[in-house]
Amino acid sequence: MRARFRGAAPFAVCALLLLLPAAARAEGRVEITPFAGFTFGGNFEDNTTGASLKVGESGSVGLILGYRDTPETHYELFYSFQRTDLRGSGPFGGAPLFDLDIHYLHLGGTYEFVGESKVLPFISGGLGATFLDPTGEGLDSSTNFSLSLGGGVKVPVSGRVGLRFEGRGYMTILPDSTEVFCVSSGGASGAVRVTGDVLWQFQLLGGSYFGL
Repeated sequence: MRARFRGAAPFAVCALLLLLPAAARAEGRVEITPFAGFTFGGNFEDNTTGASLKVGESGSVGLILGYRDTPETHYELFYSFQRTDLRGSGPFGGAPLFDLDIHYLHLGGTYEFVGESKVLPFISGGLGATFLDPTGEGLDSSTNFSLSLGGGVKVPVSGRVGLRFEGRGYMTILPDSTEVFCVSSGGASGAVRVTGDVLWQFQLLGGSYFGL
């Protein structure tokens, strides 16, 4: 599952670039933004023991593929990846239980407040999926609905190149009818079971955008 998900992402981005009209690319309406960031927040409660579990803070990377519809609005495909771990929480933290990869894939857009200033404030948002991929024997991955909201600024450097700085919050819905991080082989020893919760995370990111 993990290999298929990671392998599909680059092909999906390439396919979208090829499908976009050549005229749109020639007019500079296509925008691609590789970025790096820092993602923090995220707590679970073990459904079996009642223990509080925390997602570790760590760096993240990603890619934004945008399409300008009007001078103020962009449609965007947003992808973010964080490699972290799940650990016990407390005033001094806890030992890591297992490694955890978190992928966000959202379809949404931005609205830019165009004015005379060279700095362009914007608001952003998206809807899509969160892929939670734990590393450990018998631990299952999980895909869940999520949404994101944020805002930031763009700083144009030239006609088709600039900087993008953004803060974005994520809300992932974990339905009551499913279990996350459960043991797929049926064994109960060492299982971490989380069900019916909301995962909140926040990300600070910065990158360079390029018009194609």
